[in-house]
Formats: sequence, structure tokens, C-alpha cells
Amino acid sequence: MQEKYTVAITIVNYNTRELSLYCIRKIYEANIQLPFQIIFLDNASSDGRQTIEDIQDEFPEVITILEDVNTGYTRGVNTCTKKAAAKYIFNLNSDTVLEPGVVEKMVEYMENNPKVGLLGPQLLNMDGSVQESCYRFVTPEIALYRRTLLGHLPYAKKKLEDFVMKNMDWSTTQEVDWILGAAILFPKSLTETVGHLDEDLFLYLSDTYYAWQMWEKGYKVVYFPEVKLYHYHRKSSRQQMFLKRIFCNKAYRIHIRDGITYFRKIWRKPLPRS
Repeated sequence: MQEKYTVAITIVNYNTRELSLYCIRKIYEANIQLPFQIIFLDNASSDGRQTIEDIQDEFPEVITILEDVNTGYTRGVNTCTKKAAAKYIFNLNSDTVLEPGVVEKMVEYMENNPKVGLLGPQLLNMDGSVQESCYRFVTPEIALYRRTLLGHLPYAKKKLEDFVMKNMDWSTTQEVDWILGAAILFPKSLTETVGHLDEDLFLYLSDTYYAWQMWEKGYKVVYFPEVKLYHYHRKSSRQQMFLKRIFCNKAYRIHIRDGITYFRKIWRKPLPRS
């Protein structure tokens, strides 16, 4: 598709109507000084049709897509990406709040650094504190520590601190293994060489694996704290019993399934970034 815009801001929604509307309002309030479009996909939310109608009424220029069934977050991002007529894709979660100047500075960085495949801003909690947003590649050991009581062991705590890069300088632009998919910018042209996000991963770890693929293809993944976004990130409680989560929490079961799929894909592969 011909590039008509510099950036396409893509949003995939599932049952976050009010957050989505607020997210779009803040995008327009940011007064972006580049040609841009917004592509919004509703993934068969319980109020999906109403959400689409509300967006069309308030923001008629936004491209909207309503899915009849929940095709998964990953496929939703890809659907929006394929629809975009822009050089760059800036995928945002509906629970992010865009600030003025963010898009322009991120695009400028990408233009000046053509070997960067994925760029992520600094994410802030709603109280202004810095949120975890970049990590080392997850291993089965780390997954076990994060989801079971073993994570309370002293050795496990050290491994988990290394995984979340606790001691990194969060004020410095730097290369990282992967960045949280809540806000990621990438050139659309890389979908031809690296591919789209892997749709075998329904909801979780597609951002992790996409970063893996970028590194494999010789592109860098960069954390860029010169710009900041607020992110209302609700972490699922890690204090629940493991079996209770599996049997009572659908999202957790999806997380387990996507985790198994992810580890199958990287099994016996060397880390793409030493």
C-alpha cells in the first residue's frame, strides 16, 4: 500500500471502551506535527459495536474495524498494520496516554538510526514513577520463578531482578533484548523482511518474540526514554495459588499456552543478542 502518512497509530481494543476513547482523545490533543492516521480495531468486545459507533461519531476520520470474533491481540495488531498506509507503525495499547512531541521525536530517532527495528518509549505509572518496560529474554526458568512461589527464593530473586533489568539506568537510551508491546514503533517495511507479529501467539509474548526476530534479522531493539507515555498497567496478582489461576483465570490459561508456544519456537536456538 502506498505511503500516504508518516505514521499509523494502531489500537486494538477488547472491552476497554472508555480507555480507548480517552486514548484517542489524547492522541489528537498531542497535536502531532506529522501526517498520521489512526486505525482502531475492536476484537469482538461485549460492547464492540457501541464502541465503534462512539468513535465514528466523535472521530469520523479514524479507520475502524469491528471483528465478529476475538481473533487475538496479535492478529489484531497485524490486521491494523496491513491496513495502514504509513511508513511507520506506532502500536499503542488502549490504556496508554500519549504526550505532545512523542511521535515526532520517536520518528526522528528512527529516521536517524535505520538499523533500529523496534523503538519503545519510557513508560510511566499514573503516579509518574517509571514502569518496567524492557527486559532480558525470558527463559523457562524465569517463567517458573515469576509464576510460582519459587520466585521468593534468594537465588530466584536475583535472577528476576536481572530479568527486569532492575539496575539499569532508566534515563539512558540503550539497546535491550525486548520492550513491552504497550507502545512500540517500527517501520512497516520490516514486515516484508522480518514478518508480522507471530499469530501463533494469541495475546502474550508476541512482543517478546517480535524483538527476537528483529535481532535475528540484524535489527536493533532500543529503549528510548527521551520520550514518555503514561500506561495504566494492571498486573495480575502473583499471590494467587498456581492451580487456582490455571482453572479460574482464562487470561492466565492463555498466558500458559502462549508461553509453551513461545518456548517451542526458540527451543535450542542461540540467543539472537549476546
